[in-house]
Amino acid sequence: RPHAAGRAARWFLANFPGDVAYAYKANSTPFLIGALYGAGVRHFDVASLPELEDAKTIPDVTFHFMHPVKSRHAIRRAYQLGCRSFSLDSEDELKKIADETGNAPDLSLWIRIAVPAMDAVIPLENKFGITGQAAVRLLVKARQLAKSLGISFHVGSQTVRPQAYAAALAEAGRLIERSGVALDGIDVGGGFPARYSDDVPAPLSDFMRVIRDSFAKLPVADGCRFMCEPGRAL
Repeated sequence: RPHAAGRAARWFLANFPGDVAYAYKANSTPFLIGALYGAGVRHFDVASLPELEDAKTIPDVTFHFMHPVKSRHAIRRAYQLGCRSFSLDSEDELKKIADETGNAPDLSLWIRIAVPAMDAVIPLENKFGITGQAAVRLLVKARQLAKSLGISFHVGSQTVRPQAYAAALAEAGRLIERSGVALDGIDVGGGFPARYSDDVPAPLSDFMRVIRDSFAKLPVADGCRFMCEPGRAL
């Protein structure tokens, strides 16, 4: 049903206040990718080097390598393929990215922070993400390398409560204030619920309203860009 995916993509593009990066791992069939591209999606979140190598045939799009732990080979190869946007959640990963890109001056780095899950089918806060003073220190160090620096998080897969995004953005705001760095982007990740027969999540419009209201409260400049990574929701 690629027409349904295209309709969902157009809705996200019209209602999310920023870039919509499709999570490639959710479904990478040509019919689906073609529908999303035709609807206007021009950002793709890839979680592995094979995904990026497969997706590189898509013309005129921006790729974001958003798995926070990557091999040195994957980082180096991704950069060679034109990817400039990378997620990380440790100082070791920052060093790998710096080494394997030759301290490139054109990197967009996203610091993955851990945030509490609220009614998510699959919580992810114990899998990836950095917190507290370690997150503050990583933000400061990454700012010295990155052309563009952002914070990213994932509230958990199939999250049914919009308030999860409000709590996560509030935590991002606290880390921004503590670190004192200027941010260029905020990525609210995925987690937007798809409708299944056994549950009834809040309407997606409620999620967008909460996200917009919470983003407006963050201590960031007007030019700070916003991004999301819907997968199954598309």
